[in-house]
Amino acid sequence: MFVSTAPLRWCSGLLGQSALLVIVLLMVRPAAATETGERTGRDITLAEALGATLANSPALAPYPAEIRAREGRVVQGGLLPNPEIQTEVEDFGGSGPQRGFDSAQTTVSLAQLVELGGKRTKRLRLATLERDLARWDYEVARLNVFTQATKAFVTTLAAQERLAIADEFLALAASSIRAVDAQVHVGAVSPVEALRAQVAQGRTEAERLDAAREVTTSRIALAANWGSTTPTFTRAVGDLTKIAEPPPLDIVSDRIDRNPDLARWTTELDTRQAAVGLQQAGRIPDVTVGLGGRLYSETNTGALVFRFSVPLPVLDRNQGAIMEAEQHLAKADAERRGVEVTVRAEIAARYEDLRTAYEQARALRDKTIPQARAAFDGAMDAYRQGLFRYIEALDAQRTLFELREQYVRSLLAYHSALADVERLSGAALTATSNDEGSSK
Repeated sequence: MFVSTAPLRWCSGLLGQSALLVIVLLMVRPAAATETGERTGRDITLAEALGATLANSPALAPYPAEIRAREGRVVQGGLLPNPEIQTEVEDFGGSGPQRGFDSAQTTVSLAQLVELGGKRTKRLRLATLERDLARWDYEVARLNVFTQATKAFVTTLAAQERLAIADEFLALAASSIRAVDAQVHVGAVSPVEALRAQVAQGRTEAERLDAAREVTTSRIALAANWGSTTPTFTRAVGDLTKIAEPPPLDIVSDRIDRNPDLARWTTELDTRQAAVGLQQAGRIPDVTVGLGGRLYSETNTGALVFRFSVPLPVLDRNQGAIMEAEQHLAKADAERRGVEVTVRAEIAARYEDLRTAYEQARALRDKTIPQARAAFDGAMDAYRQGLFRYIEALDAQRTLFELREQYVRSLLAYHSALADVERLSGAALTATSNDEGSSK
């Protein structure tokens, strides 16, 4: 069975850790972890978050029991039918010579059902394939949970970054108020300019409160992935600015067979075919053979008794069950084709989101934000020299603030789309170029 390593690549790609270290963190619980696997009162990395999710996710908890239940079905499917012991007493309790037990005939025999047509072998194969399907279902659920946890983690990183930006601009607003107050004090500008600065600071304070709320809600959503209702970690740690140009769509689409949503259908079709084979074997009647002994009470003598029985497949040849299994097989084949179309369409859409987010983030980082920063610095210098009104400097400040927030949103969209594309392709993307940087 294929097991995707895409979530492990997400860890190493976002945090710069080796895949081996990530595997260790995923498989070994930290000594200082709580019952949910979360580190208490300290920073948490993506690898640790995924490790806690794997160990304690409520969404994954039912699957081991289901797999064990299917294992029990495999065991049961390979068992032979139990033999039967039969006892018969004839010619007793009548009248005349048959009064009492003097003329009774007592037969004790052992009978065994013999399955023909390879029913036990086919039943065992069907049970084995159904167990493998349960394992595939766990693999699908595991990757879904990993994708959800990864997206929750980068959402937390983005919320923390937006809060940091809000704090920075709140400090900048306070500095602007002091600069305006100084200008008002010497009579260089109208007191109205001071009111504008105070309004701008109030707006920034409101935005800072909203950013703090987003940090709180995103931390709660992240901790919920490992079953915690109250997050105890201090903050999420990772490099949100680490982005790479995605490979061409045709290369990504060629990996679609690794998607467990599609890969499981090979086992699904084999299971349905095995069900057809088992029902077809049901057309062949089983036989029952028995051997025992008979005691004649009247003469106190005995003899052997041999029994053989077989049903006549005249009316019931299992034709209805065969038809049902064949239609289930046809339905599974149609469903597989539908899933493939859906996955290919979804991967194309999410790939477009990924490429768009990459282009936006790179353009904002490399061009737009540096230009806005230069415009803001120039506006503030011109304002201090009396060449600009404060409203112009305020507008440059607001533009820079909004562009930096937009940059964070683009980074979040990039990492979220990357998680989806790697989930849909079943493998980590091989970047055509590495592109790291930050814009402050």
